[in-house]
Order: sequence, then structure tokens, then C-alpha cells
Amino acid sequence: MESSSEKRRDGRRVAPLGREAVGRRLAALVAKARRGLDALDDREVEELGRLYRAAATQLALVRAFGASVRQREELNRTVAAAHAILYGRPRRRRDLASVFLALLAFPETVRKTWRYHLLAALLLVLGGLYGYLGAARDPEWALRFVAPGDVRSPYASREELRESLLAGRPHDDAGSDAEDHVASRGEKTLFAAFLWQNNTKVALLSFFAGFLLGLPTVYVLLMNGALLGAYSHTFHQHGLAYEWWAWILPHGVTELGAIVVLAGGGLYLGHTLLDPGEGGRAAALRRIRSDVLRLVCFAFPMLFVAALIESFVRQSGLSEPGRYAFAAASAVFWALFLGLGRAPRGLAHKAVGAPTLAERAVPLPSHDELLGLRRA
Repeated sequence: MESSSEKRRDGRRVAPLGREAVGRRLAALVAKARRGLDALDDREVEELGRLYRAAATQLALVRAFGASVRQREELNRTVAAAHAILYGRPRRRRDLASVFLALLAFPETVRKTWRYHLLAALLLVLGGLYGYLGAARDPEWALRFVAPGDVRSPYASREELRESLLAGRPHDDAGSDAEDHVASRGEKTLFAAFLWQNNTKVALLSFFAGFLLGLPTVYVLLMNGALLGAYSHTFHQHGLAYEWWAWILPHGVTELGAIVVLAGGGLYLGHTLLDPGEGGRAAALRRIRSDVLRLVCFAFPMLFVAALIESFVRQSGLSEPGRYAFAAASAVFWALFLGLGRAPRGLAHKAVGAPTLAERAVPLPSHDELLGLRRA
């Protein structure tokens, strides 16, 4: 069985090869290509495509009309290997376009799963109301949220609470003991690392609790909201609401946003396990794994930024109006990024998939070549 002659790009015909010769030559080119595509010159790349088409046609005929099992399996392996080389996608390019595309894929995933993030935010707010009203009704109940040694208890004086807000910050209040120490850059850096570690634990707990059908995620959100609500009431009742929220919001916008994103991912995961649809839970997890991993990977930079803000901005000499302006700017940025972020179509094509070897270098067969292969 022989294949008909084909034309090369320069117009010259190539002498036909028998079936065994086609298989041997194709196997040799495949072995060479496995050492790296750069090992093939332009003529060999074109020959690889031509021999692959001939071998694929021969394999179909062999399967239809019979041949020894050894010959059939050997030709099948060679054709499969050549197909992988010709049509396999190269690894994604790790260039700026890929990084930019990944950044813009994160907000698209957040928008895709927005119902779960909205539910997470509502649970956080509900927990906050529970903590605020509970602290207003019973100060002893609110003590359960106060860490040992924390001066911000429901029974603290206004001056003690005010000094806790000024700790580590440069200020002009001569009547306060908080001016005795201003945090250095090194202390702020260590504090930022501690905060990032602590916030990451909470966020990870919210996310991985989704594997338990999302129920622990709901609990973590409610309790963290209650903690914030209880502390908020303590400052509100002493007339320090303005100072308290100026202290919380600059880093809180980003930090709570990251927690909502990760907790929403946990709820998404839990709902998928509860209602996996066709194929069972394993198939459902495979369908959502890219979205879930994207939410996890890009919430961590948000937590890192929040830790830097909490350490450096919160303990800076920035005025209260300046802090509110910073918080507003952060909220606008995240709203625009998460609400409108989208990768340009051309950039997405460039970064998601580089062209295959066949797309770059192997010409499509002509009509005459296809007829020749059919008659082979």
C-alpha cells in the first residue's frame, strides 16, 4: 500500500513511501521532536505533517481491512505521538499578558459566583447586628468576644478606648499616654506579617469549611460579624463612633472584601457538594475547580494588601477625614475592579493558548492531496 505523491511548499513533488516506510520515517521524526521542537528544521516540520496525514489514513485502512496486531498497535502509537506533537498546545507563556489575564479572570469569576459572595456579605452583616444588639442588651455577654488582656471591654472608660485607637500613632494629644511610643517601620512590618497570617487563617477556615457542606462557613461569618458588632457597640456607647470607623475602614474594606470572596467560594463549594448534578460530586468538583482555585489564589493578595494597610496606614498620622477618604478610594477601586474587570479578547487569545505546531508551521493539505491519500 502506497500513498500518492504530495507537493512541498516549493512546488516540487515528494516521492511516495510505502506503509512501513511511512511509519518508520514518522517514528524517527517523532523521536527527534521529543528532544525539542527546535531539533526539527523547516523541511522536517513540513514532512512531519505530511507523514502524519498519510499514516493516519493508513491506520484507518489497516483497522478496516486488517493487519497484524503488532503492526496495527505500532502504527497507532506512532500516529498518536505525532498528533500530540502537531496539535498539542505549548505551555502558556509566563509573560505580562498572562499575568494580566489572570488578574482580570479573578473579577470575572467573582461576578460568575456573585450570589454566594452576596450571601456571605449578608451573613457577615447579620452577625454584626447580632453582636451589636447583644452587647447593647448585656455587657457580660459581650465579654465573650474580648480577648484576655484587651482593654477594649464593655466596661472600659472612654479614655482607655480612645488611647487604644491612638496606640502606635503619632499625634498631638499631650494628655494621652498613647503618645509615649510610636511604632517604627520594623515594628509595623512585623505587625503586618502577623496580621496577614491571622487574617489568612480566618479566610482559609471560611473557605475550606465549604467541604463540610458550607455549614461551618456560615458559623465563621456570623461569629466574625458578631465580634465586629460587639466591639462597635463598645466604642459607639462612649461617643467614639467616628474615630472607631476611621480606625477600622481603611483596612477593613479590603480585608472584609477578601473574607467575603473566600467565604463565598466556600459556600459555592458547599452548594456544589450538596447538589452536584449529573456525574456525581467528583465530576462537579472538576467542573468548578478552576473557579475555586482562582478565588483562593487571588484573595490572598487582597489579605496581604489589607495587612499592609492595617499596619502602616492605621498606625500613621493620617487624619480621620484622610482615613475616610482612603477607605472610600479603596471601596471604589475594588468595586470597579471586581465589577468591570475583563480581559481584552485579543490579549486573552494570546495568553490562554499559544498556537500549536500545526497552526504555526504545517500547511493544510490541498484537495488533490486529500484525494491522493484516499486512493492510497
